[in-house]
Amino acid sequence: MPRLRSDMQFGEPSGAPGHAECRRATGPLDYVRQMASTGMFFFLGIVSSPVCWILWKSAGHRISAISGQKFNRWLFRLYLRWMRATGTLRLDAQGMEALSEMSGTIVISNHPALLDVLLLTSLLPPTACVMRANLLKNPAMSGCALLAGYVTNDSGPALVRQGIEKIRAGQNLLIFPEGTRTVSGAVNAFKEGFALIASRTGAPVQTILIEHPGRHLTKGVSLFSSAELPLRFTIRPGERFLPESGESAREFSLRLEAWFHCRLQNSDKGILFTPSLLPL
Repeated sequence: MPRLRSDMQFGEPSGAPGHAECRRATGPLDYVRQMASTGMFFFLGIVSSPVCWILWKSAGHRISAISGQKFNRWLFRLYLRWMRATGTLRLDAQGMEALSEMSGTIVISNHPALLDVLLLTSLLPPTACVMRANLLKNPAMSGCALLAGYVTNDSGPALVRQGIEKIRAGQNLLIFPEGTRTVSGAVNAFKEGFALIASRTGAPVQTILIEHPGRHLTKGVSLFSSAELPLRFTIRPGERFLPESGESAREFSLRLEAWFHCRLQNSDKGILFTPSLLPL
């Protein structure tokens, strides 16, 4: 299984390029490189998803969701290695190895860009994701999602019920409480699904922060627009929370929303960590 490695430390090591050195892909060769990475994503999905769908349809009851999640993690790591090799991605994921033994945990993160699910799934131990229901109609994604037992967000009660089942089975559950990519502010208003699941199961909630300088792959920006290369992401594990005694799901959700607001900022440069999180 390919191993995804961060290629820089948290902050910037000596001699590493800073945010200002990312450049816009205006040259034809740069844009070809960018589109090649986009095409590779759909190629891998179109090749693997039908195979996963056949396995799920014919032998799904004999294949554990954990096995499907491990396959997706391997596939996403393969794709991200391609992006790194072609110079379209720089990833700082220092500290994420501390979560490698995690189980029965709800993972929540802010959601600045399309790559967030791939990045987190590649870095976390096997994890069930909450995904948009319409992705089950996407031929490049549906088979892999079904085999991994992912949960859809089209129905609040069903999401909570399935999430509780995942947690009680010892699985991890990845949820983006914003519900969609960040539109304005540090984060969108949080939905309460994760808080309801935590309240009813007693599962801990592990927070993760994602910094993404730039606007490519964010909400409202075309996938085919010219990007600043390499795309840059810094991922940092945050604190772990439990609902307090007598705290409602709504109050718990608002508390964690405020926690994210204090640690992220939305500027003209993208979603960034607040200065208090930057190394001295």
